[in-house]
Order: sequence, then C-alpha cells, then structure tokens
Amino acid sequence: MSARYLTPAVLSPAPRRARIAGHPRAYLAATVATAFRAAAIDVLGARLHECALDAQATLANALPVGERRRLVGLANAIREAAREVPLQDRVAVLCAVVRDLLCDAPSSCMRLDIAVREACEKRYATTDAHRATALRIVAMVQP
Repeated sequence: MSARYLTPAVLSPAPRRARIAGHPRAYLAATVATAFRAAAIDVLGARLHECALDAQATLANALPVGERRRLVGLANAIREAAREVPLQDRVAVLCAVVRDLLCDAPSSCMRLDIAVREACEKRYATTDAHRATALRIVAMVQP
C-alpha cells in the first residue's frame, strides 16, 4: 500500500494557487503556423501544420479566452500583412515570422520549432530580405 499525500497546492483556496504564466508569443507563432495547410504531396507542410495545431492546443490552456482572441486577431493581421509580399517569397517570410516569434518559447513548442527550421532549410530557404520583412511585420503588429 502506498501513502497518499495532499499537497499545499490542492489544499490552498483557488485564488491563492500558483497560476502558470502563458506564452502569448509562442501561441501567436503556432496560430500563424496553422496557415501552412497539410497536403498529401507536401510532407513538410503537413508536419508543420500538425505541430502548429499541437502547440496551439497545449499553449491554449495557460491563456485566458480574451487573450487568445486577441492573439488570433494578431495572427490574422500578420497573414494580411504577408499578402503584400510577392507570392514566391510569402512562405519563406511566414516561416521567418514563426521562427522569430518562437524565440524563448516553452519546451512544448520544440516540435513546431524543429518543423519550421526543417522547412526553412529544405524547401523555403529564408534570405536576409525575408528575415527583414518578417521583423517588419512582427514589429507592425506588436504582440
């Protein structure tokens, strides 16, 4: 028979319990990355989309609903700003945006970070111009 213990976190009243801090930039990155649609012929895109959905679902638990709504609005603004980029550069710029937003992300975003880096290295090579455009877009919406 094993002993069961009640931890102070369970015994303390709800307002005094520790609250896990959310990661709004990481949630924003995952939301932007859902723009990469999964296709049967595009293995990298499918993996990126799947990892984005997983990270978004994990990070959503620590953010209030109002904050999530605001971040989805910011993600839509980022996608709209990316439409101004020429079509041949758009995917590389969005990859650079996601990579920038994933700086200091929690470990639950590791698969998404690996998928974005792999996509950037194998298919959507990002140049300095792409990264500069991505930084401009991120600065424009200020998450």
